[in-house]
Amino acid sequence: MRKRVGLTEERMRHKGFRRTEEAILKVFFNGKSCSFCVKEIARKIGVARSTIYSHHKTLREILPDYEKYILKKYKKILKKSLKDKNMSLKRLYLKMLLFMIQEKEVFNMLIKNERRILVDNMIIAMEEKIVNHARLPKNSKKIFGVYVSEIAGLIEKWGRSGFPEDEIELLLSEIMYLTDTSRIRLAPLLDK
Repeated sequence: MRKRVGLTEERMRHKGFRRTEEAILKVFFNGKSCSFCVKEIARKIGVARSTIYSHHKTLREILPDYEKYILKKYKKILKKSLKDKNMSLKRLYLKMLLFMIQEKEVFNMLIKNERRILVDNMIIAMEEKIVNHARLPKNSKKIFGVYVSEIAGLIEKWGRSGFPEDEIELLLSEIMYLTDTSRIRLAPLLDK
């Protein structure tokens, strides 16, 4: 029987597994590059190489595995929030920012390593709500891509300053301004 590999909610509930995964991430992201070998990571955190392989098939999968895990966790919260018909887009963004604060360590590592794909995907998960709120055309993929990039840029800037909670209201105002003016600002892209 083959051992299960990867990050799942069930496995992350176990304190030992979660602690090892956090240690793997810290060593993996230590410094400016992620150029460690399994043997070195295992040595630095004091586990066997097989333990690393029970978490990830290869070193290349560490970051994508964790991004998938975090995105899945976020989408679960988002799905529940979207069931509430009175949930405004601003409140959805607030929930997203609070989620990022809760997972601050991971988002700090991602921003430090210039990986914005997770934030982009979190925004993309709200596409229908954003398109409806901003009254964007349903076929506005170009506009939406630019919008996602703008919002992710604001969030990245906030993250680079350490995700300060006292800046959430200002950040939300900036996000909503970009949302409310996206149709006008990005209209030239519709014609192309």
